[in-house]
Amino acid sequence: MKDILLAVMMLCATTTGAKQHVIWKIGESDNSTREFALAPKNYEDFVNNDFGFEDRYFLVGHSNPKTDFPYVLPGPDDVWAGSSHTAGCRTQVLNILFALEKSNEKDQALLTIDLAGMFWGRSVLKVIVNEAVSYHELSNGADRVIRGDIKAEDERLLEIPIQAGSLHPGGNQITLTILEGAWVAFDQIRLEGPEEMLMKPLNPYAFVRSVKAADYELKTGKRVQPLLVDVEHLGNFHELSVQLDGKQIYATHLDSARYVLEVPMKAVKKKKTSRYQILADNLLLEEGNVVRSPQKLQTHADYVDTRMGTAHSRWMIAPGPWMPFGMVKLSPDNENAGWQSGYQPSMESIGCFSHIHEWTMAGLGVMPTNGPLQTQVGDELKPDEGYRSRIDKSTEEAPLGYYRVFLSDTKIWAEMTATERASLMRFTFPQDQDGRVMIDLNVPSEYGYELVDVDVRQVSDRRIEGFSHQLSARPHVWSNDADQEYIIHFVMEFDAPILRTGIWKEEEVEQQSRLKAQHLKDGGMYVEFDTKNHPIVKIRTGISLVSIENADLNLRTEISNPFGWDFTAVVNHQKKVWNDILNRIDITTDDRQEKIRFYTD
Repeated sequence: MKDILLAVMMLCATTTGAKQHVIWKIGESDNSTREFALAPKNYEDFVNNDFGFEDRYFLVGHSNPKTDFPYVLPGPDDVWAGSSHTAGCRTQVLNILFALEKSNEKDQALLTIDLAGMFWGRSVLKVIVNEAVSYHELSNGADRVIRGDIKAEDERLLEIPIQAGSLHPGGNQITLTILEGAWVAFDQIRLEGPEEMLMKPLNPYAFVRSVKAADYELKTGKRVQPLLVDVEHLGNFHELSVQLDGKQIYATHLDSARYVLEVPMKAVKKKKTSRYQILADNLLLEEGNVVRSPQKLQTHADYVDTRMGTAHSRWMIAPGPWMPFGMVKLSPDNENAGWQSGYQPSMESIGCFSHIHEWTMAGLGVMPTNGPLQTQVGDELKPDEGYRSRIDKSTEEAPLGYYRVFLSDTKIWAEMTATERASLMRFTFPQDQDGRVMIDLNVPSEYGYELVDVDVRQVSDRRIEGFSHQLSARPHVWSNDADQEYIIHFVMEFDAPILRTGIWKEEEVEQQSRLKAQHLKDGGMYVEFDTKNHPIVKIRTGISLVSIENADLNLRTEISNPFGWDFTAVVNHQKKVWNDILNRIDITTDDRQEKIRFYTD
């Protein structure tokens, strides 16, 4: 994890050695919120004014705090900010953009969040400075602050040291989010640093967030390596142009909004450093060096991000390696059971990875873990409960054909891919203890279900098989018209020998190799491995709604026979299948974001 820090509220002076100065500030430190939008007490208008969205930002030196920065940042417990039983736990973000003229890689800085007050209970504030992440526990506030009754004793200073190298010349971003608990109210936010660290004068036309060479090439007649120019349009101008090594290679006209332009640089056969300049109507916006090098060819499937559209969505909209019209829809689940269960991208823990995400259908959860045995998933807002694990959000990847994340509590890498009716998972365990895989037959899902009849057994030291007869009874699914009833048959094979097997029925845990029961609310099997000697465990699973024999046939036909245990081959197979479909349509645009939206949708 990058610069992860769990901090508490503290009243202290800066400890950085060099002489500091205020680089920028938002608001005044005067025990008042009057400089900010919605102040002094219109917090309930937060959502109505479109605050909190990921694409909204406050640009230092350009935006106005009175209209563009709210005095309050709500948390997932604040119903007035959109959280509810039907809407799920909604998190909000505030983005602060700024540009630096100079920043030495050895320079340290200090971000001070001066709070006029906070919710009286516990909250967790997440602060991201470019890629450096820190988490801060807040508590002991006063409810009156949010209603405009601010007293000096409610003020808190949260001082966050910014390590050398975290800030850089050009565009920078700070993001504030409350992951747990409720609101905070702002008095001032300021950045301090050494005297040579200076703000860059803003161009009235555009703000360049970043410039970098793409890690891929495109074929447009000839192969090019894109220079990715991430730019915010601020005002009216005729032309944005790009020069490379003194020659103009690109020009375009932009409307309002954010763009990530794929500026074509000629592909190279060996590493080369070039000088770029970004201009708006011949006025210099940004310049610097870019390192060009040979890269792989980009396909349409490579633009897809399966996490897009999953925020505040429902059970059947989730990230993961889903094939076209596939039965297996393997995805991470991190929410509690209910109407909006499944995956919420702002949550930073995972309960399990389940195989079925259809409307009114769910089942067959798998989760790698270790440590003391737990048989419950745990609550979405209590990551220490059950076998749930926190994740390092920066490690999460969800392109077509593949999902990957680091489970930070258990120190396990989880990776998965799939075919139409089968899955292949790869778990990399720490070698200081034995690893365990939970096979949960009743996962937290949108409509919930009863385990009418289950029979799962270990048939060899590397295989289990069985079925789960599931019932979602009226009126929860089909009103009073019908029940939703189905049987999931599955076979599950491991590339490492099983060390121990156990089962659970409700809260009863037994060291057995067969689970046979009826009318359960909760049940499953766990298998343990000698991960000291086998730290990487692969699992391939076939499912069927017909029979165990068909589940075995699906697994052999789709994974075992053509690919064996070759994880990369299954990933590439899925990408090829998707590209055969996506290649039917080519869109013409220089905006990488438009390609991501088009090919993901």
